This record gives sequence, C-alpha cells and structure tokens, in this order.
Amino acid sequence: MKHPSFSTRHHLAGVLALSLALPLGLGAAPKIGVLLKARTPFWLASERGALAAGEQLGAEVIVKAPASENDIAIQIQLLNILVGQGVDAIVLAANSREALVEPVAAAAARGIKIVVIDTQLAGEAKYVFVGTDQREAGRVAGALLGGLIADGDAVCFLKYNQTSGATEQRERGAFEKLRELHPGLVVRGSIYVGTEKGMEAERSAQLLAQYPDAKAIMASSTPATLAMIKVLQEKGRSGAIKFVGFGFNLNPEVAAAIDAGTLDGWVAQLPADVSFRGVKAALGLVKGDVVPKTIASEILVITRKNLHEPKVQALMEK
Repeated sequence: MKHPSFSTRHHLAGVLALSLALPLGLGAAPKIGVLLKARTPFWLASERGALAAGEQLGAEVIVKAPASENDIAIQIQLLNILVGQGVDAIVLAANSREALVEPVAAAAARGIKIVVIDTQLAGEAKYVFVGTDQREAGRVAGALLGGLIADGDAVCFLKYNQTSGATEQRERGAFEKLRELHPGLVVRGSIYVGTEKGMEAERSAQLLAQYPDAKAIMASSTPATLAMIKVLQEKGRSGAIKFVGFGFNLNPEVAAAIDAGTLDGWVAQLPADVSFRGVKAALGLVKGDVVPKTIASEILVITRKNLHEPKVQALMEK
C-alpha cells in the first residue's frame, strides 16, 4: 500500500483544519422565499424590488405568488412549497390576515425567519413588519387636500371596501388631518367602489350625482382614483373639484391627469422599496442581526410641482 507523502499529508491536514474552522455552509448564499399576493402590476413591481435586493445583498431570492388576491388556499400551498425548498427566511404579503396565521407560525416553528410586508397578520404582532404607514399616508393626503379647500367646503370620500385594513387606515388618517385643518369640515358622503371589476366608474359617477355640491374628493385606492379621473373628465368637472388619490409608482394616465389639473395629488406607495426592505430585514434575521420590529417604507406625494423631476419620472411604468 502506497502511503501519502509528507507534503500530501500536510496539505490534507491543512484543508481539514480550515474546513473545521469555517462556518457550516460558508459560500452558499442565504435562500429567501418571497411570497406575494398576486401577479398584478403592483406585485410585479414588488417582485422586482425583492430580486434587486437579492442581487445587491448576496441572497438567493425565490418569488412566488398566486394569480389573484382571492387565491388564499393557493397562497398557503405556495408557502408550504417554499418551506419544502429549504428557505432560510420568508418575506410574506398575506392575502388573509387570519388564514395565514397558522401556516406562518408552523414555518417559524421550523426555524424559518419571517418578515411580513404590506399587511400585518391578525393577532399580536410576532414578526418583523415592513410596510407603508397607511394612517400617516392618509394624513399626508389630508394635508394636501386640506390646503386646497376652505372651511365649510363639502368633501366626499370614494372608499375601497369595508374589509381593506390599509385603505381604512388611509381614510381615517385623511379625515383626522382634514378635521385638524378645517374644524368646520363637512363630509358630505362616502361610497365604496368595492372589489368587483368594472364597478369603479359606476360608483364614481354615483358619488358625483348624489353630492353635486362636493368641492373636494379623496379616493383611497388605485381603482377608485383611476375611475374618478375618467368620470371627472367625462362630466367636464376637471379642476372644478379638488381631487387627491392613492396609488403606486406612476403611470401615463395619472401623469396626464396631474398635468391637466384633474388630479391634484397622487400619494404613491413604492412597492419595490417595501420588498427590498423586506428582503434586507430577512437577511439581517438570518445573520443574527438586531432588526427593528417595524420598518416603514417610503411614500412619495406627486403633484404638478414635482411631476417632471427625474426621481418622479423614474417611477413611470412603461
């Protein structure tokens, strides 16, 4: 039997010592699962932010999402698939605050780090949360609209739906700020556009018909804002009613409405920023870093004054 030479033995011993000294798994990028709500433009923008974070921060990012926000059962299946793929952490935007609680807890019990984005899970906040401070976003919108109206002006709210926690927080924040600025504020009425596709324009027209003396309108969601833009234009009311709405990033339709004076302000969420911060927080947890329990993402208020600035134009969806 031929024995290894001294130099070979010395080399093998060195390799063994080095391998024992190095942390297990060194060189393998942390694996982060990102589970989003749907495949809509908002969530596709969010996916881009998550992938950018992985590329910049040195993580393998796996993104999954159901086709629709109504696909709660499918989202739970996708969560379990990510668990089976051996991810180190999951960044989750839950389609149901209640239905995802137990599946997420089961994943956490296996040692998987959890970061919740966009919508908090029901019950006690157990996980790091990254998202827009919706109430503060509402107050920002209320401040903008409040600066465009006078005491005693009638204001209407074009709401989203009664189960949307995010838009409800925006509406509450906007109302609070408007009342602070105008104690004599008259809220003439409010209408929910609902989630049924195609009903937004009908409900927007209904709001104008029911409250013809409205001086200002606040729309708390993207569908409501886009629908009201069209109705104001069709009814020849552009500029006659002060109008502030919510959405994400920027698109040509909204930019044109701001330029034309139909829309006085667009309070934009930045979904790529939310998911980027979510992946960054997840990586911090995997590495054992101290990560804040709540991380606020950015919002951007877009008006005629800043519409054509490079930072704003960079948000334009092509």
